[in-house]
Amino acid sequence: MRIRLIMGKTCGEEAPAAPLPFGGETPQSPSLAIFPPFPARVDKSEPCASDEAMLLPLPSLTRRLNAMAEEPGFGAEALRAELQRSHPAMLNQILEDAECPERFAAWGKSSNLERDADRELVHPALLCALCGLAGLEPPHNSVTNAGLLHTYGYLLSNRRTPFGFKRERWTQPVLETGLNLRPGLLLPVPRSGTLLGNVTALCQAVWKPGSADEPSNLTADGSPLLRSGATLIEQPETSSVRLLTRLIPFANPKTRTARAALFHAWEKGENLQFITVFPVAPAALEKLKAQFQNGPSLVKPRFNSAIPGLGPEGDPGQRIVAPATPP
Repeated sequence: MRIRLIMGKTCGEEAPAAPLPFGGETPQSPSLAIFPPFPARVDKSEPCASDEAMLLPLPSLTRRLNAMAEEPGFGAEALRAELQRSHPAMLNQILEDAECPERFAAWGKSSNLERDADRELVHPALLCALCGLAGLEPPHNSVTNAGLLHTYGYLLSNRRTPFGFKRERWTQPVLETGLNLRPGLLLPVPRSGTLLGNVTALCQAVWKPGSADEPSNLTADGSPLLRSGATLIEQPETSSVRLLTRLIPFANPKTRTARAALFHAWEKGENLQFITVFPVAPAALEKLKAQFQNGPSLVKPRFNSAIPGLGPEGDPGQRIVAPATPP
């Protein structure tokens, strides 16, 4: 199926399958530095949420919905009614995405449990209602569609983590600015398209460059999308699945809170599934870069992902680093 992701395009057109990244070859150990140099200067001005994002009553909306989720009988219809009353633009996005199930099909599964803590990131009843509204199966053992969870689920999460609220990746234009994306592309209510559709388009362009589905209107000035970055490939011995983590340095470092974008996915044969994308703070970036090394390793699911055939305890395997290539 051809994935049409930006508003104004038709869902569900047939197209040839696009080539997957890395093919079946094993990248060789790079002889040069695997990370391109990061800009030396960082603007001290903190990026503020765009006007559109600041107008959204997300904090009050999430508090209200989380309180409603505690009531018996809360479900998709109650969520629909409340969003219709208090945030119809978000409701319209979810309903539009429900009409294009291939957007959700591009994503793998993710756990709703906070890493290293046995508590949910999104209220279970609220997440179940979101799944119903989007036409998806309810979560099973806290595992659900990663695309839904990481977009609308995180927007409606009221859980503060050690890294802040999960919704901040969408309410602050850090990814847009750092990757030179079209302004308003990744807002809670984008200026065109839907949040899930636009995030899926971005992941499609990063992991499947040159495919027939790649949109041409992602960047602010029509320039090629920044997608070059070192990629960590993790291959467990007991499975043919491969975990893919790419770090793309920001070209426009107008924030002191993030220096790169992280994209995570997994592939098995010709099946490629997106898991997440988020900006990476400098301290976390250094820890991640230290893991980009070739050699044997215990391969575990990353970033709350639920990987078929790979349990949370992990399996012995190999790490392979594919160096950054010229854009």
